[in-house]
Amino acid sequence: MPRFISVGSAIDKNKLSSGAVWCVLLKIDIVDPNLRDVTETLYIANNNENVIYNGDVYQVGNFDIKIDQKAGQSPNCTITAQDQTRYIQQRMEEMAGGVFSNVTMLVVNLARIHMPAEFEERFQIISASTKDYVVTFQLGAENPLAVQFPKHKQWKDRCAWRFKGYGCGYTGAATKCDYTKDGANGCAVKSNTHRFRGLPGLVRMNI
Repeated sequence: MPRFISVGSAIDKNKLSSGAVWCVLLKIDIVDPNLRDVTETLYIANNNENVIYNGDVYQVGNFDIKIDQKAGQSPNCTITAQDQTRYIQQRMEEMAGGVFSNVTMLVVNLARIHMPAEFEERFQIISASTKDYVVTFQLGAENPLAVQFPKHKQWKDRCAWRFKGYGCGYTGAATKCDYTKDGANGCAVKSNTHRFRGLPGLVRMNI
């Protein structure tokens, strides 16, 4: 995808009168800070109605963006969002502020929504804060050294499922899990060992 607005779009943007409507979309891959796996993806549009782009529904949102890029340096970005329902704050608390989560920012022309985005940039959340009903995310360029490789790991004594998520299947009253099979707050005490996704037979090889 292009990182800069095309010549044709720039001309259209600077017309005194134009039918083009520009919209900023955010695709947020929320990463569990413990497992470093994507647990869910949020789609938000800075628009007064939902936007369907590439088959995904971007929900109505209200946020401001400030991008700062110095010569020869990767861009930094600050996103400030209104959070009247405290929904974003709740998600931040559950995922340690969303740090390590990946954000894809797209600028699309709603009059040509079927066309590729005019601008696309990827960031990583490096810090987050809340005050009153305002949530602020500080984004930085995605660090390739922070990307887990291989993407998926297997443990002998640790469950790979997210607690109460897909695969775990637990629906009881417990609110926490230590991701072990026989630990004090693991699968056994929840009668859920049949869904434990560790590999007890895994043998560690020293090379």
